[in-house]
Amino acid sequence: MARSLAPKGYEGVYWDLVVGNVIPEPVAEKKGGVSLEARLLQAGMTVDEFSKLKEAQNLSNELARLETVAMNAFKGQFDDGTGSFQKQGDADPVLANKILNDERYNDYKSRIMQPISEFLSMVDRRTTSQLDDLNRQSQGLLVGIIGLSAAFFAVMCLMVWMVLRNVLGRSAGLMQAVHEISAGNLDARTNVSGNDEIGVLGSAIDAMANNLKAAIDHANNKAKEAREQAVKLSEERHHSEKLLHNILPGLIADRLRKGESMIAETFPEVTVLFADIVGFTELSARLGPREIVNMLNDVFGRFDKLVGEYGLEKIKTIGDCYMVVGGVPERDPLHCQKAADFAIAALHAFEDYASDFAQPLSIRIGMHTGTVVAGVVGTQKFAYDLWGDVVNIASRFESSGKPNRIHVSDSVRFRLADDFAFEEGEDVNMKGKGIMKSWFMLGRKDGGNVVHLKTLPAS
Repeated sequence: MARSLAPKGYEGVYWDLVVGNVIPEPVAEKKGGVSLEARLLQAGMTVDEFSKLKEAQNLSNELARLETVAMNAFKGQFDDGTGSFQKQGDADPVLANKILNDERYNDYKSRIMQPISEFLSMVDRRTTSQLDDLNRQSQGLLVGIIGLSAAFFAVMCLMVWMVLRNVLGRSAGLMQAVHEISAGNLDARTNVSGNDEIGVLGSAIDAMANNLKAAIDHANNKAKEAREQAVKLSEERHHSEKLLHNILPGLIADRLRKGESMIAETFPEVTVLFADIVGFTELSARLGPREIVNMLNDVFGRFDKLVGEYGLEKIKTIGDCYMVVGGVPERDPLHCQKAADFAIAALHAFEDYASDFAQPLSIRIGMHTGTVVAGVVGTQKFAYDLWGDVVNIASRFESSGKPNRIHVSDSVRFRLADDFAFEEGEDVNMKGKGIMKSWFMLGRKDGGNVVHLKTLPAS
């Protein structure tokens, strides 16, 4: 077997010590060494599995090559035809940007994970096959043991039958024990002693019964452990799926579970809503941390229930701010109406809670409709989030609104004018957008009348 040339402590903090100049760099020594590829093959990896890793490596190298060309183009250095970037010229950031944003670069990025996924599937299939083989061998061994035990029983019965004619009295105990053991009573014993053939036979039968009982008990314990492990695995899988659905929308969680590694979509028509408790900083100073957390749990718990009732999607909470969207991740032509109904119900739920709270409480709600990009960010702690002007504008309408009022943009009022009543608000100066017209939602129309919000007097 080839010896490993890895330095002592290589799997630990070896390179940290080299970087800190605590120990010298390793001397290049290849004689007698074992390559990573050879070690992987020695560990049982198949050539097909290894080829998938090589495919991922080649794609990664090609991606790195494109990035090298782009970075050198940005510096004004270009390939001189030999693979070296010795050719000098004017910096070309346009070319660099084009390389890093063209279809080929993105294609390499998206294709890198495909062979890795196939590699993992191949390893899983191989190990599953090996486990199946081991299970079959175990079953064969168990069948052999049972067959051997059966043969042993047959021989014992034959021997007993042969001596019955001579020693009927002592042999009766042997026969009784054999019959009971054959019927499944592994606790039965011959209770025959002595140094003659019958005594030796009785001891052998008792020993055989003990061994057989121990083997069956062991097999039953293993079967019980296997069933318990299966139950635990099922519970863990259910818990993981439930946790994933609590973190991400159900549709997005299903797509991730099916193997999608990058989820990003544009939604041209959604409604974003922000709700924020007024004076939360001052309230936090008056109340203790436990009371603040209990209050947020109670309020946001009511909001969570309403989100499910109105078919919206909760995106996140930031401190005392609650963010909801309609029309994501499933497109919905009634996203704006559902968000408006949620806003009214949330305001009523908050007022019911605030009426029994020890401190005065009020809330601001802001809404805006427009286009967003939605997707999953992160590789370990997943988060489904939104990006776009509509998010910033909805947040600005919330912060510029009035306590216990629903402050909306002109685009929201345009979509809801047939079903909801509004009163004109003050213009909002939006950074980068200029002056935007605003409205306060009064309530839903019911025939010729308006069902006002609780905080507003009916006109």
